Amino acid sequence: MRIGWKSVLFWIALVVIGPVRTTAAQERPLGRLSPAERRAGSGVRTATVHWVDVPLREAIGRLVKLFDEVIFVDRRVDPGERITLAANASSAEEILNRIAAQHEWGVSRLGRVNYLGPAAAARRLRRVAAARADDIAHLTGTLRAPFERKRSHTWRRLAEPRALVTALIEENGWRIADSERIPHDLWNAGSLPDLSLPEQLTILLIGFDLTFKIRTSERTIQIVALEPAAEVVGTDDAPRHRAPKSSARAPAGTKQVYSLRVADKPVGAVMRELARRLDWQIEFDEAAIQAAGGSLDARVSFAVEDVEQDKLLDAVLGPAGLTFRREGERIIVVPRDGAAQ
Repeated sequence: MRIGWKSVLFWIALVVIGPVRTTAAQERPLGRLSPAERRAGSGVRTATVHWVDVPLREAIGRLVKLFDEVIFVDRRVDPGERITLAANASSAEEILNRIAAQHEWGVSRLGRVNYLGPAAAARRLRRVAAARADDIAHLTGTLRAPFERKRSHTWRRLAEPRALVTALIEENGWRIADSERIPHDLWNAGSLPDLSLPEQLTILLIGFDLTFKIRTSERTIQIVALEPAAEVVGTDDAPRHRAPKSSARAPAGTKQVYSLRVADKPVGAVMRELARRLDWQIEFDEAAIQAAGGSLDARVSFAVEDVEQDKLLDAVLGPAGLTFRREGERIIVVPRDGAAQ
């Protein structure tokens, strides 16, 4: 029986450790070297990887062992995605950035954790964590202590994220509210290094587009949805710079910005998804669009970052020859020549 080459070669992985100069830094695991030491190149091993169709889960496992660094992969990233890469690097973060660039993912570092996930989530991770840290800073000393204590956390295969988050909160002497917002899911075995409770919760929740709010009067941590533009939910006792709820137009004196990347999707589907996710009132003047020779099935590609609502709508609709007009809270999608009607 003749066996095809492709049936034999599932994936190839080659890792080569380059020369190491003998210095004091060499005695520590590579992942414990400081960023300054890595940049200077003093005592830093260079890892050369050659991967062909390596499953992401295998690649991550190799990076963890090679660099002694912690990597958390967002639930929305397929662990079976095949990775082909040839690179030289002195840290897992460098290789993760190369991988992310090939798949429109993003990389962010929080404490000792390298996060790999959707690009938008990676951009927000540190800002969300910083906003939660600001919330904690306004608490009194006794209330603040559990949130500042750094602890590690480990979970077994088939762990449920809702149970993980609940356990973390209750172990610190607080109650959890609205835990049902965390959908049912099953995770592989994993762990987080020594991090504060807000940092751990931020990493665990961002994959569901969730964060948390501190209700000090009830000693409760409430699971809430991430606002589309700003991570600024304060404590219930001292609200500060609260982001407006999603609507067709933000209240006067406030500013919401959005980041979105779309590749070859029907413009109608993109607009309906925005309406669903952001609670916008979007309607289509389909008769006028058809009369102008347009279609909601026209496919659009674009990328915007930190733009206001009008710019986002222009980016979505413009490539399809469409635009919009407002009627109160409603956004009416029309052909470009019909905007002023």
